[in-house]
Amino acid sequence: MNPPPSPERNHALDALRASALLLGVLLHAALAYLPGPGNGWAVQDRSTHPLFGVLVLVVHSFRLGVFFLLAGYFGHLLHRRLGPGGFVGNRLIRILAPFAAGWLLVYPLLASAWIWGAMQGAPDLASKALVLGYATAFKQLAGLAGVGGWEAGFPLSHLWFLYYLLLVYGLFLGIRFLAFRVGLGGDRWKVRADAVTSFLFGGPWGWFGLVAVTALLLTGMTRGGIDTPDKTFVPHLPALLLYSFTFTLGWLLFRQTELLDGFRRRWGFSLGIALLAVLPVLALAEYQGRGAHPTGRLAYQFAYALMMWSWILACLGLSLRFCTRASALWRYLADSSYWVYIIHLPVVVTLQVALSRSPLPGGVKFAIITAVATIVSLASYHLLVRSTPIGLLLNGRRHPFLPRSG
Repeated sequence: MNPPPSPERNHALDALRASALLLGVLLHAALAYLPGPGNGWAVQDRSTHPLFGVLVLVVHSFRLGVFFLLAGYFGHLLHRRLGPGGFVGNRLIRILAPFAAGWLLVYPLLASAWIWGAMQGAPDLASKALVLGYATAFKQLAGLAGVGGWEAGFPLSHLWFLYYLLLVYGLFLGIRFLAFRVGLGGDRWKVRADAVTSFLFGGPWGWFGLVAVTALLLTGMTRGGIDTPDKTFVPHLPALLLYSFTFTLGWLLFRQTELLDGFRRRWGFSLGIALLAVLPVLALAEYQGRGAHPTGRLAYQFAYALMMWSWILACLGLSLRFCTRASALWRYLADSSYWVYIIHLPVVVTLQVALSRSPLPGGVKFAIITAVATIVSLASYHLLVRSTPIGLLLNGRRHPFLPRSG
C-alpha cells in the first residue's frame, strides 16, 4: 500500500520551526551578559544588564515547547506517510545520526572555548585551550566507553534536545503501541482525544488546562522553571514528561488542523497575554528555588506555565497570520536552521570570550555576537552542507549549490 500523498507544505509552521531553532543563537549569545554572581556560563562579561535576564527567562520558557509541539505535529504527518517502521528508520537517520556526529564535531570546539574562558580569554593561550578541549572530548568518550570506570554524567551540550526528542519518540510510540494492544486506540478513544484537544486549543478557557498540567510537571524541576538536562544520559523525568506532553498535543493537533485558524485569529489576544504574563513571573522570581516558600513557589510555577503557553500560542498565531505565503528566505532559513543550531554554540562562546576584554557596551557585544555567529553558521551551511551528503542527512535532500536559472 502506497503512503498518502504529501499535503501542501505549511509555510507558516516551517517558519515557526526555523525561528524556534534560530532563537537558540539569540538565547546563548545573551548568557554572557546576565547580572549576578556565578551565572554558570563560560564567561561573565564585565558589562551586564537585567534585560538580558528577562530575555533568557522568556525565550527559554517557550522555545523548546514550540519545537516539541511542532515535532509532534510533523511527526504525525511523517508517521502517516511512512508507516511505523519507516518513521522509526527516518528518525534514527535524521535525529540520532546528527546527534552523534554533531557531538563529535561541536563538543571539542565548545570545550576549547569554555577552557579559554577559564583562562580569561588570553590570546596567547588560545591554542593551548584548543588542545585541552580536544583532550577533554577524548576523555569524555573514553569514560563513556567504560575506560577508567563508567559514570552517569556526560556533557550532552546544547544537543541534549535531540537526545530528548529520541526519548520522547520512544516513550510516545511505546505507549501508543500498548494502547492499541489493549484496545484503547479505537475510534471511541480517538473521539475523546479529539475532544480534549479541541477544548485545550479551541479557545482561551483551554489555557487553564494547559497551565494546570504544565504547572504540575514544573513541580519536579530544580528551579521552578524548566531545567536543562544537558549533563547526563539518565533521563530527567520532569523534563521528559513536559516535552512528551507538548509533543503529544502536537501529534493530536494534526488530527484537527482546523484549530490552526483559531490560533491565527487570536494572535493579538495571545500576544497581549504573553507580554503581560512576564510580569508576575518576574515579580515571583525569588520563589523559583526549592528552598522557597511552598505557596510562593507554586504561584511562580503557575505564572511560569501561563507565560510558557501564552508565548507558544502567540508564536503559533503570529506565524499563521503573517508567514502563510511561500517565501524563498523562510524556506532557506527552515532548511538551514538544523545545521545552524548544531554548529552555532562554539562560535558564540568563542566570540563571547574574545570580546570579554573589550570595553564595548554589553548590548553592542551581544548584537555583534548574534550577527557574526548567524552569518558564520549560515555561510558554513551553504558552503559545506546544503549541497552535500550532510544536507541529505539533515534535511532529507541535497539542494543545488547555486539557484537554478529560469
